[in-house]
Amino acid sequence: MVGLRELMAFFILGVCSWSFSQSHFQLPTHIKQDKIKFQLVNNMILLPVKVNGEPLTFLLDTGASNSVIFSFEELDTLKLNNSTVIQLRGLSNEQPINALKSEGNFVEIGKSRHTNMTIYVAFDGILNFTSRLGVPIHGIIGGDFLKDFVVDVNYKSERLKIVKREFYKPKINKKSLVIPLEFKAGKPYFNAIYTENGDRKQVKLLIDSGSGDALWLFDDEEKDIKIPENAFDDYLGLGINGDIYGKRFKVEQLEIGDFAFTNVNVAFPEINFLKSRILQNIDGSIGGEILKRFHFTIDYTAQTLILKRNSDFDTPFHYNMSGITLEHGELTVVKEKKHQSSSDYYQNNTSNSVFIPSYETYSVKLLPKYTVTEIRKNSPADRAGVLPGDELIEINNEPVHKYKLYEVNSMFYSKEGKTMHLKIKRGTAEKKIKFVLEDL
Repeated sequence: MVGLRELMAFFILGVCSWSFSQSHFQLPTHIKQDKIKFQLVNNMILLPVKVNGEPLTFLLDTGASNSVIFSFEELDTLKLNNSTVIQLRGLSNEQPINALKSEGNFVEIGKSRHTNMTIYVAFDGILNFTSRLGVPIHGIIGGDFLKDFVVDVNYKSERLKIVKREFYKPKINKKSLVIPLEFKAGKPYFNAIYTENGDRKQVKLLIDSGSGDALWLFDDEEKDIKIPENAFDDYLGLGINGDIYGKRFKVEQLEIGDFAFTNVNVAFPEINFLKSRILQNIDGSIGGEILKRFHFTIDYTAQTLILKRNSDFDTPFHYNMSGITLEHGELTVVKEKKHQSSSDYYQNNTSNSVFIPSYETYSVKLLPKYTVTEIRKNSPADRAGVLPGDELIEINNEPVHKYKLYEVNSMFYSKEGKTMHLKIKRGTAEKKIKFVLEDL
């Protein structure tokens, strides 16, 4: 599974420091723990959050030390307190973007409360995650929430449990693996080993739940981390200040303690700016495509990660086998024929005859367009003639508006050799296109 795995792969606030401050999230005195239902989309955790009473949806991101709001879609108003102008950096090669630093905000996650929270606000418009996932995402929350509890993440039940540190009792058995963590600027790292061409190499990886990808590695000749010659060019996703491009490949094996994965997807992002300062002694990250294969517990205070494999552990790793990246765009008018029901018929009681109306009825809806934004060169969709800007009308003979965007994206990861039937709209013309999914 699924969809746009690359969306928010390695978020960095270049202006912020992080520490265990006096200001923090708290549960009520009489409550030891709380369970919070989340939505799992493209291997990423979408969490309900209230900011100054306004219900929002945030991406839970262990790769971020601070919280950022970047989308105000569907909001009438949002009150933010005590704001000053600052700059934010990410991992694209663009310049930093202007933002606000807002202090003294009241934030609620489940039954937990923070009465004096600092939030960063990006108005640039680049971070339109909603259009890439097809579900509203207003911001990111990370270490400033996770540091205050022991956090248990169950991907299968889509449930987050937060526990007060003093009441937490670790459940460790033979199937569990305890991994020591190292923290840099409020972000958790651990050591892993990857194997390529029979050569095992130890790497330090960021735990990045804000990425839907499996593994990112940073090309580094000094550490002998090299991009394979037959890696292919691809669009990796959207970062804090622009699009991120790079190479993709598969490594033979990734070892996390006693757990091992084979034929693991890896991306090598193009990163040039500030490498010596931001990425010093960091070799890459693991994201949701790996994390979703575990039931895990992370404890920022004890600096430990407990992993227990779940039923997704042995699921094969697939790339987007179509080469298409879609986004959820402006609204379009969709006309649908209504199905006739018994209420459409009427009976003449005198003649005992049944009359069926001869006219057809339709419903008209405003639904978002699904538009092609990127096409991987020499991919099946590229060879079949799909172009950026094409609007997807049908997929496998079904109207595309019947599906959520992440459900459409998941079809491109589904099964090697599967034939995809698309109907696209280019300008005013409609065209049918067929291609076969290929595992690179």
